Amino acid sequence: MKGKNSNKQIAAALYKITRGLKGEKLTKALNGFVAFLARIRKIKQTDKIINEFIAHAKKQDGIKEIEIIAARGLDDGTIKQIKKCFGTSVEEKTVIDENILGGIKIKTDDKILDASLKTQLNNLKNTLAN
Repeated sequence: MKGKNSNKQIAAALYKITRGLKGEKLTKALNGFVAFLARIRKIKQTDKIINEFIAHAKKQDGIKEIEIIAARGLDDGTIKQIKKCFGTSVEEKTVIDENILGGIKIKTDDKILDASLKTQLNNLKNTLAN
């Protein structure tokens, strides 16, 4: 890798070189990768690189990650229905945020779907103010 390497680029390279490796071959590849990180002075970035690696691996394996934000806990059936809208391989993280008042927000890699009561009230307020 030449030039300035982002954590995302490094994670993608790690994925590529370790894909399908097991046992001693995987250990050898990881040891070489750690030496590479030391050489380019990125050891302190290891946690961030690992997080980028996990995200990259999930994307390569077709796993979609979503974050569901709700004012209160959601039952399993509701979460299952939300996940179904995003495909068959979906991992969700549920966050409770009482500030949204009600409804839900769903975040994906590239979109935010906001059906929160707070946003709907703000939209109504803006409409009435005009």
